[in-house]
Amino acid sequence: MGLLDGAVAAAFASVFAPMYLDATLHRRLEPEYDDGGSIINSGWSDEDVKAQLDSTTEGMRLAGYTDRDQVIYVLATGVAIVSTGDEITVSGQRWAIASVTQDPCAAYFQLRGQRA
Repeated sequence: MGLLDGAVAAAFASVFAPMYLDATLHRRLEPEYDDGGSIINSGWSDEDVKAQLDSTTEGMRLAGYTDRDQVIYVLATGVAIVSTGDEITVSGQRWAIASVTQDPCAAYFQLRGQRA
């Protein structure tokens, strides 16, 4: 296993998972429609993840972060791609995901959360 094919992400997760908080990633389900075009089923699918809240930096504020935004790191091992349609609950607070980036080694996702 090479550095960029999962070894760093696995090592990162094994070291930091005990220090990260239990969290729930809420994935928005694709809506289902009846024959008339009305939505008959939509909602959320929940996934347990490990997350950490962090302070915004001055650079983030310059890029448009507000006082309602929260930086959230999610360990990426075992987690499929996170999207801006998803939401996350950490420490009892639910956040809509406004943006997602991932580090080059795919060890974590950095989320911009906005109070849901």
